[in-house]
Amino acid sequence: MRPREDAAALHACRTALPTVSRTFALTIRVLPRPLRDPVTVAYLLCRLADFLEDATGCDPAVRIEGLESLAQGIATATFSPADLTAALAPAESLPLPSDAETRLFRNRETVFCAYASLSGETQEVVSRWVQAMALGMASFVDRERRAGDATSPVRVVLGTAEEMQLYAYYVAGTVGHLLTDLFALHLGPGATDPEQLHALAGPFGLGLQYTNILQDVAEDRRRGWSYLPEELARAHGTSMKLLEEPAERPRALRVIGSVVREAAAYLDRAMEYTLLLPRRTPRLRLFCAWPVLFAVRTLVRIWGEEQVLLGAERVRITRPEVRRVIGLASASCLSNRALDRLYRSEKARLDERMVSRPV
Repeated sequence: MRPREDAAALHACRTALPTVSRTFALTIRVLPRPLRDPVTVAYLLCRLADFLEDATGCDPAVRIEGLESLAQGIATATFSPADLTAALAPAESLPLPSDAETRLFRNRETVFCAYASLSGETQEVVSRWVQAMALGMASFVDRERRAGDATSPVRVVLGTAEEMQLYAYYVAGTVGHLLTDLFALHLGPGATDPEQLHALAGPFGLGLQYTNILQDVAEDRRRGWSYLPEELARAHGTSMKLLEEPAERPRALRVIGSVVREAAAYLDRAMEYTLLLPRRTPRLRLFCAWPVLFAVRTLVRIWGEEQVLLGAERVRITRPEVRRVIGLASASCLSNRALDRLYRSEKARLDERMVSRPV
């Protein structure tokens, strides 16, 4: 009966994925078939950690306990889906942002069963990096607990650029390393230089995470949170607690602009990573190239846009743009020169935006 149960758990994970991330569900379909289930399961485990970290305004002790339980439960040699499911039960009281995410958390044992069905080598990779992510997130929730100001509408925990970078590493840089190790298992020895890829895997994740942070500035502030560092705001003569004030708008846009530049620099490294993948693996290259190109186009929309600070919705690219990027990348992915040229043309759009709309 075990193979049938494993297949059912994996099918449930494939079904759940698009309900919690349409973008990732889109990109994962291009992966080689043997990688799709491991990456899907790994992503859903990361989302469980993200739910626990992201429940700002709720009891930090419950969130820390949940993250530590996830790290310990998934790392143990005697891993048990039922035991880990029970260990996370106290976190069921945390409010999640959507019905789909609530369903995923309540059905987490299915994700753990799917994880248990993966090969031993794959489990080892996923365990190592999900553990690093969860414990890193727990350390930042603990900072929130120690530094939070209940009287302030925006609790600023990230004080410096280095803290923002470390936070983004735990949230997304770890994912870059996880994927790199899964790619290496799939390709076999000698197909890539793991050292070179790992050197770029962290920056790859940071480029995407910085873009996500910028997209969510307004929403995060409504939840009483800021992932931008106070140090950066002060460098531009303002404070993270004042960014919504009309009088602060020009300085606030300069803060956003500084992070756009940082994100763009990290995305340069992400494209370097993509070009290091063997040209005989177009599906891996597309899996990496699509989100990088989506992110660059998103930065074009974010630059100088007040909606980033005030908008009710995320700043995002349109579906026709998504389709266009997919088509252009698909036509270019077998050639390093063509793919690099495409990336540079997208970056040129950002450069032109910066010049035409200075902040």
